[in-house]
Amino acid sequence: LIRALTVRTMGCIRVERITEYLCDPLMKCMRDDDPYVRKTAAICVAKLFDINPELVEDRGFLDGLKELLGDSNPMVVANAVASLMEI
Repeated sequence: LIRALTVRTMGCIRVERITEYLCDPLMKCMRDDDPYVRKTAAICVAKLFDINPELVEDRGFLDGLKELLGDSNPMVVANAVASLMEI
């Protein structure tokens, strides 16, 4: 729960200078063991895309979202689809 709240908070930071520092933790959260953390990370990718689309493409977040489409948890898949649709 703490990791998911951290990801949600990172997604709310709408400062372009800080987005570079969010990439590594966000990528780790997309591969977390907890499905709630992964679904929250999927939502955060769409928020990051709003701030800096080039960064999302360059750092492989779109590929990460595509990987989440094959997740075993339906909530993770649903949020990955929602993020991709928003992007």
